[in-house]
Amino acid sequence: MRVEFNPNKLTHEEMLWLKQNIIDYMEDDGFTRIDLAFDFEDDLSDYYAMSDKALKKTVLYGVNGMPETKYFGVRDSERFIRIYNKKKERKDNADIEIASEHLWRVEIELKRNMVDYWNDCFNDLRILKPAWATLESVKEQAMVYLLLHEESTWGKLHRNSRRKYKQILQEISPIDLTELMKLTLRENEKQLQKQIDFWLLDAKREV
Repeated sequence: MRVEFNPNKLTHEEMLWLKQNIIDYMEDDGFTRIDLAFDFEDDLSDYYAMSDKALKKTVLYGVNGMPETKYFGVRDSERFIRIYNKKKERKDNADIEIASEHLWRVEIELKRNMVDYWNDCFNDLRILKPAWATLESVKEQAMVYLLLHEESTWGKLHRNSRRKYKQILQEISPIDLTELMKLTLRENEKQLQKQIDFWLLDAKREV
């Protein structure tokens, strides 16, 4: 049996009912998916996710030609990353107007083995804003721009070249969002672990 729910949309009474009447009767229970979401009051349309592992990138554009949603990885993988315009999503889907000029969300969907390592899911990840135009070499500018916009180009490079350009991307990116997300996760780690334990601990053992 699989139970899907968003804890943020359940009242405390509903959470207790779900735990006492369904979850506690499961002999082998555990999480198969955990989603982490981080909101930024900034325009993330030109940010780029980079990992030690290969990440397929898919970009969806709006009618104005600007990126509205970026996917990194594949939906079936253990870690799937979305970066999207939350302000526009709320306006389009719920007709809710967000006061902030910008509101973008980074969602990290964790499945299977990654679920158990949710608090270490950033270790090999960088979400950067590469300032490719600051490079002095026109050749390097052109190559970095190509790598940012044509994901398949990474696979055509020798591993030493891939290492070189990943290092360049980090050096020309003044902001790494993963550092902010790591800090936020550490500040809320105890509270999140408490929520996880609530669902996994047997009510009989808690008494």
